[in-house]
Amino acid sequence: CSLRFNSTVELTHCDEKLCRDILHMRKVHNADILFRGNYTVDEFIDVVEGNRKYMRCLYCINKVDTITVGEMDRLARLADTVVISAHWKLNLDFLLDKMWEYLDVVRLYTKPRGKRPDFSEPVVVPRGTAILDLCNRIHRDFAKRFKTANVWGTSAKHVPQSVGIKHVLQDEDVVQLMTKPGK
Repeated sequence: CSLRFNSTVELTHCDEKLCRDILHMRKVHNADILFRGNYTVDEFIDVVEGNRKYMRCLYCINKVDTITVGEMDRLARLADTVVISAHWKLNLDFLLDKMWEYLDVVRLYTKPRGKRPDFSEPVVVPRGTAILDLCNRIHRDFAKRFKTANVWGTSAKHVPQSVGIKHVLQDEDVVQLMTKPGK
């Protein structure tokens, strides 16, 4: 049996012996274990089981209109925290921007040929989505019939830019897909 254990941080929730025991109970006898954070026993078990995915958390603190400016400043400086006042509609736009950032998704807008873009319903896709992924999401035949796409937005070098199927899109890009005639 070959279990190698290493950590880049000081562990306070579990130790090497506990990790070895957990792995032996699950019949894992050969593994390299590397802790890059001070994780709990439950988090370690979840990784071994492979049935959990941990995502970043964003704390939203409401009713900051009822506390002092100094206390609000202290809370706003905490990691992964946004302070708002729903009553005064304070900082709601910043909260929305942070939510998009933490979800790691982008909003894309489609533009039919000869018409204005539809800004009422964005297509929400994971960050790093290419034109090919967008084509497949809209309709399975779009990728097969794809000819070119015009893109307006931050991913375009000039406006509009004619791009290929591998072009990676960015948040709030406007995309017009051009297809070959269907058969």
